[in-house]
Amino acid sequence: MPQNFYQWRRFTLEDSPFDPATAAAQYPPDLGLEPIHLSIDLALDIAAQRAAGVVTHTVVARRAQMRILTLDAVDLDVTAVVDADGRALTWRNDGKTLAIRWEAPFDAGEERRVAIHYAVERPTSGLYFSQPSAAYPDMPWYAVTDHETERARHWLPCIDLPNVRTTLDIRLRADARFTILANGYLVEETLHADGAKTAHWRLDQRCPSYLLCFAVGEFVRADDGEFDDGAKGIPVAYFCSPLHTADDLRRSFGRTKPMLAWMTQKLGLPFPYPKYYQWAAPGVSGAMENISLVSWDERYVLDAALADEWTWLLDAINVHEMAHSYFGDAVVCRDYAHAWLKESWATYMEQVYREDNHGQDEALYVYYTHAAAYFEEADNDYRRPIVHRHFQSSWDMYDDHLYPGGACRLHTLRCELGDDIFWTGVRDYLATYLHRVVETDDFRLIMEKHSGRALGRFFDQWFHQPGYPDLKVGFTFEAEDGRGVFTVEQKQVNAAEGVPVFHFQSAIAWWIDGEAHTASIRVEQPHQVFMFPMAKMPEMVLFDPQAAVLHKLDFNPGDDLLRRQLTAGPTVLARIHAARELAATGRHANIQAILHAYAAEPFWGVRLEMAQCLATANSATAAAGLPTLIAAEHHPLVLPTLLRAAGAYQEVAVRDAILQRLEAGLAPLATQAAYEALGAQREEAPYDLLATAAQTPSINGIAQVGAIRGLAATRRVEAVDVLLPLVRYGGSAYAVRRFAVPALAELGKHVEKPARTRIAATLMTLLRDPVYQVAVAAARGLATMGATEAIPALEQFARSRVQQEAVVARRAADALRKTGAPAESTQQKQLQELRTQIRRLEEEVQKLSRE
Repeated sequence: MPQNFYQWRRFTLEDSPFDPATAAAQYPPDLGLEPIHLSIDLALDIAAQRAAGVVTHTVVARRAQMRILTLDAVDLDVTAVVDADGRALTWRNDGKTLAIRWEAPFDAGEERRVAIHYAVERPTSGLYFSQPSAAYPDMPWYAVTDHETERARHWLPCIDLPNVRTTLDIRLRADARFTILANGYLVEETLHADGAKTAHWRLDQRCPSYLLCFAVGEFVRADDGEFDDGAKGIPVAYFCSPLHTADDLRRSFGRTKPMLAWMTQKLGLPFPYPKYYQWAAPGVSGAMENISLVSWDERYVLDAALADEWTWLLDAINVHEMAHSYFGDAVVCRDYAHAWLKESWATYMEQVYREDNHGQDEALYVYYTHAAAYFEEADNDYRRPIVHRHFQSSWDMYDDHLYPGGACRLHTLRCELGDDIFWTGVRDYLATYLHRVVETDDFRLIMEKHSGRALGRFFDQWFHQPGYPDLKVGFTFEAEDGRGVFTVEQKQVNAAEGVPVFHFQSAIAWWIDGEAHTASIRVEQPHQVFMFPMAKMPEMVLFDPQAAVLHKLDFNPGDDLLRRQLTAGPTVLARIHAARELAATGRHANIQAILHAYAAEPFWGVRLEMAQCLATANSATAAAGLPTLIAAEHHPLVLPTLLRAAGAYQEVAVRDAILQRLEAGLAPLATQAAYEALGAQREEAPYDLLATAAQTPSINGIAQVGAIRGLAATRRVEAVDVLLPLVRYGGSAYAVRRFAVPALAELGKHVEKPARTRIAATLMTLLRDPVYQVAVAAARGLATMGATEAIPALEQFARSRVQQEAVVARRAADALRKTGAPAESTQQKQLQELRTQIRRLEEEVQKLSRE
């Protein structure tokens, strides 16, 4: 799954969830008896939210004298456990596990079958049911699964960890009007006299429980023919609920076959599975790389209005999930300590796809966004090694260290080894471990074999230790000696936290009279000085000009050099760095330079980052220039960010510019951003407009969510009466409620006690909501608004929920114990007023200086 698309933002405490003092080391289980084939034969009653039937495991003894097989089985109604001859076996189901005992021990290598007769009704996780209701009459009929990381156990008795992989036979019986999909290839469909049918799907490749999937229900289908991978034809098809059309499916996923062609060629292997289907349903979270059957939240299916704004994102996610077919599905991490071998790789392939198909600017911008997301978490939340055994929940590992942090490290390794060696090694790694489990050392040893390099230091510092190179670089030109002097300081070094001095190869570039000069450097000390002959003061200097090493850079060689770099920088990263450094000065001339450069910048990603720089500058010059940019910007990927950036300024001219664009008509994501920016105007916000829009359904709920957030951002107490009904079951669309809850909680931080009490009471009620995304959002929201009275309710929630939902509630309760109620809203208001006064004083000074 793509982290930036699916992952819940977690609460971070002073003690991180990875602290060895509070989080035990996690290891894969012993497999004396290992399941190797799984036969599922279930009847699904969607109306009753029930599944019943038989699951049969074929197990093999890896050593002699084994008698006991322990399966994960949470809240399953087990009625019988029998062997292949129908003889009853001894078993015990304690509500969490099912322990099965044979009287006669196994011989080493012996195989036996065990059949478990059971039923599950209204499972708490893993298997989800939907049907029309009075509150949601348009909801489709379906029963679908979604398992990562350890949720299969809530409907399926299995060893619910990735190192156990089985081939599959899946027989599902349901109403004949429903489509029945599962992993692998369709063996047959059988119609029954009672109006039901049974579909039999088979997967001949081994599959861990978290990648097992079925989807049964009302589905619209769009066939996309076959992809020929050189070895076989791969059927490609897309499915969604009747809420969307086959044309919407083709609009969303129609680039899948060219992506498959690129992926198989890049990795040098035929596609490892018999089909590539993708299905979407409302209420499903994010996207998931189930083997041969990728799942999506249907709110991301594109209609014509959304296509321009979201196709770029959809393609990134499509490539990410497709990459998992190799990294994660066919080559499986042995346990979650090594989860980077799937998620970092899938994330990195997003960048590689852009590079090969859309050019270097797109690729470097993806790299930049990945690095920025990782730095944000590492700097503000916690720093952990990428490979790490200490975690409170396997879900903890799915963070911005694992996804973008690991992806950027793979890019660093590629630059260290060179493209030919890197990709040759990667192809060998995949071919060697196809349909096997792996650990980090397996990948390292393959790369050592092809490079002739001892990569122990590289993997230790980049994957087994926390942190990254946080560099402060200085430059001076010594005219008398005709040389340029660069100082490089590694600010991250912290022996107490295990953050090392990094050793890496990089480069420095400078331009004199338009001619580029480059010098290689080796960084391996906390402080180093590098000197190079220079005939005169350069016009521009860059550190690591080719983005060969993951690092954060503090480097201002002088405003004059940066202003040249802002427009003449040879890469998108060079121009973004110049904008960030210039914005940080807050100086009028530098902000003006960013405004001018924005208008001339050809690449959309650089403009997007310039907009964010202007937002953080807190500058009167920026506030004065933003209305012009808002009026002129039409790129669908930039405009939403520009509008949100403008929301940082509570200025009438900014508000009016946003309103003019809104009145002229905007696409859904830009409309969402406009509403959010208008709400940030506080007292000057168009309250009635936002209140009306917050109660008006929209395409996939996108614009409505923006209005809800904007309404909450006004911090007006009257907004409480508008938002409270929207978060209640049936009060707004499925795609809206889970986003309305955090908006309501944010409002709760800023209103007085009576209204705050009403909000807290509503959120505590939502902890029991049947939509788990809403319940988890309520748990987070109670911590956001400092509702200490909710601690008992959060603790009860944690006791009754699945692991990855419970951990959110436990951390919310812990946060409330540690921090108590939030600071008074009056203090926050005073701070905002002070910032506005400073900006207006700055504007007056500039006016006087021009007179």
